[in-house]
Amino acid sequence: MIYNSVDEIYGVLDAARARLMASVEGLGEEGARFRPAPDRWSVADILEHLAAAEASSLRLFDKLLQKAEAGGRARSAGDPFAPVTIAEHSERSRREKYQSPEAIRPKGEASVADSLASLRASLEALHALRPRIERAECSEVSFPHAAFGPLNLYQWLLFTAAHEDRHRAQIEALRGEMKA
Repeated sequence: MIYNSVDEIYGVLDAARARLMASVEGLGEEGARFRPAPDRWSVADILEHLAAAEASSLRLFDKLLQKAEAGGRARSAGDPFAPVTIAEHSERSRREKYQSPEAIRPKGEASVADSLASLRASLEALHALRPRIERAECSEVSFPHAAFGPLNLYQWLLFTAAHEDRHRAQIEALRGEMKA
C-alpha cells in the first residue's frame, strides 16, 4: 500500500495496535509464558520485545524529527507528501527470518502487564509527536534499518505498525498451539 499523509500513517499505527491488543485479550500471565519449544519466544517475550523496540524507535523518531525541523522545510498539517511505502520490506519479511538486535531481545524479565503498559505509553508518545511530524518535512531524513537499509521517518512509522502485525501473527499462532 502507498501512503500520502501523516493521517493515513497514524491510521495504520492505530489499527495495528488495536489488532495487537485484541490478540492478547484474556490471556493470563501463565498462558503468556507458554513456550512451544525452548528456542521459541512466548507471548510475554514477544510483548517485551515490542515494548523495547518501540522505546528505542521513539528515541530515533525524536532524533529524525530534530533533523527534519533543523532542515527548515515546513509543511502545513494535513498536506500530502511524496508517496511512501514499505510494501517491498513487508513482503520480504514474510519470506525471511530475522534475528532481533541484542538491545531489544527479550530477557524474560517483564510481566505482560508491564509490557502492555509500556506499549500503551509508547502509542501515547507517538501521538504526542504527531503535530511535529505533521509540520516537518520528514521524507528527507532517514536512518538505516538493520535488515532493510535506509528508511525515512514516514517509513519508520509504517515499519512500526508492520513489526507489530508480524508479531501479532506469531501471537495468534502461539495461541493456536496452546489449544492444540
